[in-house]
Amino acid sequence: MSAERFLDILSEKLAVVRSQESEAIAKAAEALADRVSGGGLIYVFGCGHSAALSMDLFYRAGGLMLVHPIFDDRVVLTHRPVTETTEWEQKEGWAGELLEQAGARAGDALVVFSTSGRNGAPIDVALGGKNAGLTVIAVTSRAYAGSLPSRHSSGKRLHEVADFVLDNHVDPGDAAVSLAGIEQKVGPTSTALSSAVAQALMVEVVARLLARGEVPPVYVSANIPGGMDQNQTVLSRYRDRIRFL
Repeated sequence: MSAERFLDILSEKLAVVRSQESEAIAKAAEALADRVSGGGLIYVFGCGHSAALSMDLFYRAGGLMLVHPIFDDRVVLTHRPVTETTEWEQKEGWAGELLEQAGARAGDALVVFSTSGRNGAPIDVALGGKNAGLTVIAVTSRAYAGSLPSRHSSGKRLHEVADFVLDNHVDPGDAAVSLAGIEQKVGPTSTALSSAVAQALMVEVVARLLARGEVPPVYVSANIPGGMDQNQTVLSRYRDRIRFL
């Protein structure tokens, strides 16, 4: 069955991520733990479906409270016409200011999601983070990025800008399943794989902070009795910096 083929491919890719990216995840998590220990926040940014990955790390049960998403209506899929989000993602020269607007500063960290790693907006944000003294982590596909030229005037791809690179091992073109009767493959894997990488990273950050004797703030499910009250008590400490709260 084709559905099973997709799940098999996804499982195989996750096994590759586990075997080949564990060391990179550990190093990135240590850097993030250093930033959080020093009072920093973790900013996250992505365009289009990568914006959904920023949402995946923000304001959810079991997630670290110190994650600050950088949202912009031009690159979120509620924008109409939705095709303009692709144009804005490819364009450079506008997204770099988003970090400053979000309140990011030296001592913070930044995770940028872009599977192709070639478009202007995410590269601008990553460069802006580097220039502002943030630790920059890319979640991207080296294979995808290596198959195409950069759209940024610097000629760089995202993985060539970041301090740490977490490879989601997505194939060029993203979709993974070939079906008879249609040339285009179906079944994109980038969301599932990037989410797995990002959540593994955050779990490791929390574990490393605990190993240092620090108890980081983690969201409790609002569906568990007392969860909302517990979250509100802790969140009150961070409302001045996490602006979406």
